Amino acid sequence: MDSLRQDILYAVRWLGRSRHFTLVAILTLAIGIGGTTTMFSVIDAVLLKPLPFDQPERLVAISQVWEGEPSSMSAPNFHDAREQTPSLESAAAYRDGEVTLTGRGEPVRLKGVRVSASFFDVLRAQPALGRVFRSDENTPGKEKVAVISQALWQQRFGGRRDALEAPLILDGVPYTVVGIMPAGFSFPFGREIWVPYAREGMYGDNNRGAWFLRAIGRLRDGATLDQAGTELATIASRLEQQYPDANAKVGLMARPLHEAMVGNVRTALLVLMGAVSFLLLITCTNLANLLLARAAARESEMAVRSALGAARHRLVRQLLTESAVLGIAGGVCGVLLAMWALDSLVALNPEGIQRLDTVRIDRTVLTFAAGVAMLTAFIFGILPALQTTRASLAATLKEGGRSLAHAGRRTRGALIVAEVALAVTLLAGAGLLIKSFLRLQAVDPGFKPEQVLTFELDVPDSRYKEDDDKTRFFRTAVERFAALPGVRSAGGVIVLPLRGSFNLSFTVNGWPPPKPGQEPTLETRVATPGYFQTVGIPLLKGRYFTPQDDERAPQVALISESAVKKFFPNEDPIGRKIRLGWGRGKDKPNVGGEIIGVVGDVRQLGLDVPFEPEIYVPHAQVANSSLEIVLRTDVPPATLASAVRREVRLLDPDLPIATIETLESIVAESISRPRFYMLLVAIFAGVALLLAAVGIFGVMSYSVAQRTRELGIRIALGAGAGAVRRLVVGQAMTLAGIGLAIGLGAALLLSSTLEKMLFNLSSTDPSTFAAVAGVLFIVALVASWLPARRAARVDPVVALRAE
Repeated sequence: MDSLRQDILYAVRWLGRSRHFTLVAILTLAIGIGGTTTMFSVIDAVLLKPLPFDQPERLVAISQVWEGEPSSMSAPNFHDAREQTPSLESAAAYRDGEVTLTGRGEPVRLKGVRVSASFFDVLRAQPALGRVFRSDENTPGKEKVAVISQALWQQRFGGRRDALEAPLILDGVPYTVVGIMPAGFSFPFGREIWVPYAREGMYGDNNRGAWFLRAIGRLRDGATLDQAGTELATIASRLEQQYPDANAKVGLMARPLHEAMVGNVRTALLVLMGAVSFLLLITCTNLANLLLARAAARESEMAVRSALGAARHRLVRQLLTESAVLGIAGGVCGVLLAMWALDSLVALNPEGIQRLDTVRIDRTVLTFAAGVAMLTAFIFGILPALQTTRASLAATLKEGGRSLAHAGRRTRGALIVAEVALAVTLLAGAGLLIKSFLRLQAVDPGFKPEQVLTFELDVPDSRYKEDDDKTRFFRTAVERFAALPGVRSAGGVIVLPLRGSFNLSFTVNGWPPPKPGQEPTLETRVATPGYFQTVGIPLLKGRYFTPQDDERAPQVALISESAVKKFFPNEDPIGRKIRLGWGRGKDKPNVGGEIIGVVGDVRQLGLDVPFEPEIYVPHAQVANSSLEIVLRTDVPPATLASAVRREVRLLDPDLPIATIETLESIVAESISRPRFYMLLVAIFAGVALLLAAVGIFGVMSYSVAQRTRELGIRIALGAGAGAVRRLVVGQAMTLAGIGLAIGLGAALLLSSTLEKMLFNLSSTDPSTFAAVAGVLFIVALVASWLPARRAARVDPVVALRAE
């Protein structure tokens, strides 16, 4: 321990004397360790940490299966799955939504969820105060109770204990608060309030064709996921035979709840971790080259120490101690960098990455950072340590301090090759993601999002009970919004483009009835007159909706160009009668009607998703209680926010507006995840390219300094400045060329991991790889040109006199 203390003190003194070298080394390490720690923090929080529930490995997500993909469930299918699956200890269903809270300050929209009474029991989640739901609170008349989040309790009740049993007005209906969940509980992600759903009272509860529920379950002690899957498959086959009209080709499955939550981002996050690991390796090679360059300056010191009796392993330990001190300092700076980077990363808030808000620099992350720092110190320190301690005193004196300079030349060259190869691999991945994102960004969404403001209005059924009440309110609202100064036109829709899917089966008069499981479907939207003109969806044939298409007029519909191509390829659809599988009650027909027009296609599900056949029906003929308003403006859309809020208060002071945003921001949000991936990899690749350039420059500068005598003799014997420059640049470009070839080969082998992250682009895109090669060639040329220029200016007289 005493000798170790001496090694540490000596290392600190030596690094303190070499301040410029130490600063560069620590900053380089901080970049590599900081980037790696940042990505590990994300992966640890999102992928590695178990869900914050009791025995989370027993929690499963239960889904229907349609065309090989998991989907939401119908209520009857859920009830059958829950009651007939022996492997399930318990199961619960839930349905996301929003509710309007009034009577406690300003009206506000809350992210809520309707749940079956067993929801909290399945999760084994206990409230901080009060209780959760009882089994009888899933029956109509007894479901007017609520459990609220810790944040909502603090915001609306001031954290007072008398919040329990306090009244809460949700959508105009009085509820009673019976429980308050602890801080940190948020399932589904981001929810603030939970209320029971009344089984007989929820729309579609007895309709096996209405898929609107999600479900979770807890496996019995000793039961396995495979057992549950087999049982659910058997139940699905039985239900298909019993209910062929609704359950044809419908399966049932169970998968780990954690996988259901984050499985869609697992591959991308692991790719990002691989990318930042490449950056860390580049950091190591750069530092190894720096230490090899300094090894020549310490050659005499090491030889004398050896001659005085120091064993080689003792010298190696001393040098590794110096590397360890550098690693610790770099690790500390790296953690500080990671703390800053995490705040910026979470602020990006890419859509669809759950649990990102739980990312923290905790004990696990600090342990990881410490391990990376020590491993990095060993990786970049061992080769220079072995190289430095190999020389003997006689060889050192004979060579005049140049024996290690000659011996380490090949090693430094090999490290440059490795560094360039790693940088090229990262650059290729970044190039593919950048090109893919640019293509995605250039996709025509089918509408014109510029200068469009949007917000959602929801009226409570308790106060707007009749269809006429809803229709009248929204008609008046749209007219008043359209009359605002600076507004060119206004309309409304359910649901906005890029905000979700609402898929319904349909029939057409004169068509033969479809076989069970083969019913055609259409993406369904409900729209007001003016919506299409406001968002810029073109009319291709027929006419748009008008104010006359109200609840008293014959039902009508518009379909998209893709719907015509798929379902009416050889006929004119105008005038055909179409009916959706959307029941409106005993006294009213299903939604649908005469097709009066054809409109342009809209990418409703994502810019990377092909156009889907669509149908639009008039809002006045459906009378829904919710509508997303769109306003096309002649002024900056954000400047109308206060006027919109004022109009809403005049229309109904108890109606909140959750979010006022632009349609452009919705388009940007829809591609936030690929933008997030592209941005991170591009940053890693940019840093890698910079480090590679610095490495080439450093090695060639050191090589020129060590070869001053040789270059002086060449110039004295008649070599021109151009020949010397070509000599130095040629050596650098040879190393870069070898690294480039290896890197391109590695990139081709690894690029398949990016396949699912690319849009309309091959993972072996030739133009991208050619561009990467060109960029690396130019960077290597510039990095080697400066040392070559200095070499050409060597004065042979001065060089030989120095010798």
